[in-house]
Amino acid sequence: MIFEFPYPETEPLHIPENLPVTRLSVPSMEPQDSEEEIVRKALSAPIGTPTLSELARGKRGALIVVDDVSRPTPIHRFAPSVLGELKTAGLSEEKIEFMVALGTHRAMTPAEMADKVGSDIVNRFPVHNHDWQDREKLEFLGTTEQGAPVWINKRVRRADLVIGLGAIMPIEICGFTGGGKILVPGLSGPETVDSMHWTRIDVPGEEILGKAENPIRASIDTLAREAGLDFIVNVVLDPTNRIVGAVAGDMVEAHRAGCRIAERVFGVPVPRKYNIVIADSHPFDIEFWQANKALDTAGQVVRDGGVVILVSPCREGLSQSHGREIRRFGYPPLARIKQLVERGEIRHRVVGVHMAQVSAVATEKARLILVSSGIGRREAEALGFSWAASPREALEMALNMTREQPDIAVLEGASRMLPLA
Repeated sequence: MIFEFPYPETEPLHIPENLPVTRLSVPSMEPQDSEEEIVRKALSAPIGTPTLSELARGKRGALIVVDDVSRPTPIHRFAPSVLGELKTAGLSEEKIEFMVALGTHRAMTPAEMADKVGSDIVNRFPVHNHDWQDREKLEFLGTTEQGAPVWINKRVRRADLVIGLGAIMPIEICGFTGGGKILVPGLSGPETVDSMHWTRIDVPGEEILGKAENPIRASIDTLAREAGLDFIVNVVLDPTNRIVGAVAGDMVEAHRAGCRIAERVFGVPVPRKYNIVIADSHPFDIEFWQANKALDTAGQVVRDGGVVILVSPCREGLSQSHGREIRRFGYPPLARIKQLVERGEIRHRVVGVHMAQVSAVATEKARLILVSSGIGRREAEALGFSWAASPREALEMALNMTREQPDIAVLEGASRMLPLA
């Protein structure tokens, strides 16, 4: 059986016919409506709020927050519909600006902004990068009832109307993307980012991935509501990045409706666990910080003591923002990560949570073989991983590591897959 990867530089993998293989992939959908009609219907019937044009009427200005280059969301294909609503409300273009919700990711380049939101929008409106490390651009709003500090970009506080645009898909850190996540951690300061992520540290991944209600999402909702998110437009994409669903309205009510759509789109029945799991991370393959989304999914499919082969170019390496800390400590067991955070050796707890996610699969549950052009053998092995130059070499290594009769699963598009028992 031959498997092709979504990377031109990666050779196809031929698995001999005598080996048992299960191919798992997100099914394609054929929506009845066009993308424009799907978004139009969502905007015309918002959930939990008046229409956007009604909310915008009489406002002094609007801030439209969009996700960044690490996400595949085609903002340029539905932002014009949002702008149309604001125009209907009488809001002039000079009163509208955009901001990229970077969280702790690197800044986007002008070319990346044009690709993301559209060159026409970049030419007509200011588009800002969020800088999570610049204290002068942040405002402290106080602490939540749970004691979480709320630091948010000052442009959010100055805006009369804040609109979040993004996509909803399964993710292990908080169940699903979308909703209030566009502000928290998207436009937050480091303390808020750390507080939100650290809520995740003692919750098993299988209790979060694909669960709309969980402690981390509750923290996000509280913080984003406090920060001032007024309206969301979230789309659901199929494996080809086509918009197959959309919701608009309240950051919680609309988001939960979108999660129900995402469950149907991304849910994949998994009949059992496998001792070798092969996964690509497309389209989350800019760096390992993003590629580990596929590792999260593979961790729910692999047997204890099994092997995961992760195929991802990671063209920008480990992490543009946090690579130094990751290289210093690698991916130790959870108890050690907590110790490093308590001692202050890991500066940002968000790094500790990332390390814990990877460690739960690659250190404590299974062995990881990384196939990546952006992370070399020496670096991978220093992190505690095995490394292979090709999927074929990785499979040979995995077969040598496996004592039992090989039982292989290939997860196509694992980073957006929701495994269903």
